[in-house]
Order: sequence, then structure tokens, then C-alpha cells
Amino acid sequence: MLLKVLLIVLVVAQLWLLTGFLPQRWQEEHVWSLRRLWPSHSYDYSRITHPNLDAELRPFEPWGIALLVMLVVVNGGAIVILWRRRRASAG
Repeated sequence: MLLKVLLIVLVVAQLWLLTGFLPQRWQEEHVWSLRRLWPSHSYDYSRITHPNLDAELRPFEPWGIALLVMLVVVNGGAIVILWRRRRASAG
């Protein structure tokens, strides 16, 4: 039972991580559609937090992509290991 729950949690986490590879516009639409399903109070009164935030964060973009790839690979490996263990314990 614990393996099944852990497997479900890891698969949901993997799907969430994979959305990081979508174009930015799609990611924003995804967030807004989730906010319509689960509305919450927002303290953000402006979409602009800094006049040049994109340019300041651009040097860190390769590190973010590398971290995302590493998390997807590690989580995918954990899913494969749990899947094989689930099949071995069932058989």
C-alpha cells in the first residue's frame, strides 16, 4: 500500500516537474487555470515586481534548466525503481 501511495505521489510530482519544459506562456496559462479551480487570496497587486527582472535572472537560466533536468531524471529513476519493486512484490 505504501509503495502505491509513494508511486502516485512521485508520478504527480513528475508531471509537475515536466511542466517546467513548457513555454513560459503555457506555464502562465496553466497557473491561471489552476487558480480558477482553487481560488486563493493574492497579495500581489502588480505583475511587475522589478523593472528589469528578466534580464537579471537570465544568467541563472542554465542553472535552473540543469536543476530541472536533474530533478526529472532522479524522480523518473525513483519511479522506475518503485515500479519494478511493486511488480516484484506482486509476483
